[in-house]
Amino acid sequence: MAKKVRQIRTGRPPKEISDGISDKILDTALGLFTTQGFAATSIEQVALACGSGKHTIYRRFESKSDLFLSVMEFQKRKFFDLLVRIECNKKSPLETLKESCRRLLELIVSDEIVDFYRMTISEAEHIPKIASNLQCEESPSFLRILDLAISAQKSKELDPIDPKFLTAQLLQVMTGYPLNEVLLGNKEFRSRSKRSKYFEKAWNLFIKGAGGSKKKKVRERTI
Repeated sequence: MAKKVRQIRTGRPPKEISDGISDKILDTALGLFTTQGFAATSIEQVALACGSGKHTIYRRFESKSDLFLSVMEFQKRKFFDLLVRIECNKKSPLETLKESCRRLLELIVSDEIVDFYRMTISEAEHIPKIASNLQCEESPSFLRILDLAISAQKSKELDPIDPKFLTAQLLQVMTGYPLNEVLLGNKEFRSRSKRSKYFEKAWNLFIKGAGGSKKKKVRERTI
């Protein structure tokens, strides 16, 4: 009776397996880059930590700099997933926008994100593309808030000004300033109650400047 010969798979792995390997490499590299920095982390360390060979990494990423930039995109995707994971069941687009901005503030001052920003800012001198990637209007989070702002404009809850400019200014107030303060060592935003108070003040200021104009009845004066 002839024995069955086990077939050995050759060539590239299926896409779902390949994607899983890439994500494992990126997640491992993210942890090493964040704790050790770019210069102190080698491709060999990443390969050893995630159980892959160097050739497996180099097939996917041309260099350590390319891996670093891919790690940035990977972290953006993780950040976006956290943002949209919790459904916003608000009746009005403006309330949905407000709740999303509140969650963005909570995420942006978390230890994981703050450590990531510290690491990327420190390496901007060595990898010029980092600066543009950190403030990107094509990032998933920016586009998410942009869509919500446009919806609020369509419902007349926000004034019909340039939605990209509106979104950029909103995010600067809601996340840019708090993140800068945390990076500089300000502990105010470590307190949940203080974050909440700041958020309400910032949101009210935003609404006063960009809130939809309501037509007021003007009483005619008799001459």
